[in-house]
Amino acid sequence: MKRKVLITGAAGRIGSFVTSKWVDRYDLVLTDVRPAQQTYGFPFHEVNLADYDAVRGLVEGVDTVVHLGADPRMEAPWESLLPNNIIATYNVFEAAAQARCRRVIFASSVNAVFGYPHDVQVHIDMPPRPINLYGATKVWGEAVASYYAAARDISCICLRFGWVVDRNSPDIRVDHPYIDIALTYDDLTLLVAGAIDAPDDMDYAVFHGVSNNRWKRLNIDDARNRLGYNPQDDAFALARQNT
Repeated sequence: MKRKVLITGAAGRIGSFVTSKWVDRYDLVLTDVRPAQQTYGFPFHEVNLADYDAVRGLVEGVDTVVHLGADPRMEAPWESLLPNNIIATYNVFEAAAQARCRRVIFASSVNAVFGYPHDVQVHIDMPPRPINLYGATKVWGEAVASYYAAARDISCICLRFGWVVDRNSPDIRVDHPYIDIALTYDDLTLLVAGAIDAPDDMDYAVFHGVSNNRWKRLNIDDARNRLGYNPQDDAFALARQNT
């Protein structure tokens, strides 16, 4: 049987892309605060994740929650981050634990460790170092995931996404400040699928998500070894095609 997977933030850029790729792979349930342009016949629920009762109604019978829903702006103000990134994240973890879901996959961000110098490769065992409130909410989400894994017996995997970009985007240039943290949609889909299908006994883990770039500001050895993550794109090679 296909895993039943709830995708929050399903109407966003990432949510829309992974949904299109998983039509035949998983039994999807979709939710967002705004309507999705395409649901591929899967059930869609227009829900504000800051409403706990509404979230509880989404998780019944779900195997894995892929929690993408959040305010993704690096400059987002606290007034938006509190309901969308703090309260909503708590609600998703709590509802999933109450419903005895197998796993929650939390979309974290490179912003959780963006305070390290550009020429330092960040490894998973290095402390978080956010430089904006958005990144701080992602560090908080990782900590909440650790709590739920330890105290509530639910598998929690956090994925620190880099600069998520289409592999054909003209923005991929050698001089782009984020080229070393580029993560194409296709590689992101591989990473998240690896987290969904990881062994049940993976209780808590944090992994970095960037493509197979010639220089990776985020080290992805753990994701390769434990999730079988095998990214196909190199942003530096893609950049040469745009020159």
